[in-house]
Amino acid sequence: MKIKEIQVKEQLGATDIFFPIPAALIVCGTIENANIITIAWIGIAGSNPPIISISVKKSRFSLELIRKWGEFTVNIPSADYFKETDYCGIVSGKNTDKFTDTGLTPLKSKKINVPIIKECPYNLECKKVKEVEFGDYRVIFGEIVENHIDSDKIDKNNKEINIKKVNPLVYCARIREYWDLGEKIGNGFKAGKEILKNVKMDKP
Repeated sequence: MKIKEIQVKEQLGATDIFFPIPAALIVCGTIENANIITIAWIGIAGSNPPIISISVKKSRFSLELIRKWGEFTVNIPSADYFKETDYCGIVSGKNTDKFTDTGLTPLKSKKINVPIIKECPYNLECKKVKEVEFGDYRVIFGEIVENHIDSDKIDKNNKEINIKKVNPLVYCARIREYWDLGEKIGNGFKAGKEILKNVKMDKP
């Protein structure tokens, strides 16, 4: 491998710019008194058991609720709900009922007491297992104990999730833009095999 010395990139310094990331609606509290917070700092931290991580600012009301009840749901909205998603990230749940304000509907979960959101096509029920502090944020690790998806978002032939029908909303940090995913361009664990074929052919 030959390293090029020509500088063709701009340095941005140490920042939190990263894209795309899910614009997730996190529900915490109880079915009678639930709050919604929009979280962009989110990701899968492990598969066995399935663990998800969310980063919540220490000043957020939702952090108190997650700590109190030890449960939360992760709800992935479609791109059609970008306004409601943004609203839930800029308004505090201390002073308002975000379900009422946005018209979103709480549905009872199957394995925990925190509701999921009906209008979100994909939902995860989570139980808190660990909490770590980084600066102004607390990273909450939750074990995923149940997943839900709208019935019409499953392909009937192969029983796989149809991502185009889900149309998940994604967020581009720092430039503060919401996007949809666009078109499928390839399959994981298959697309790279085209390169692998050529690599093998070049080997003596």
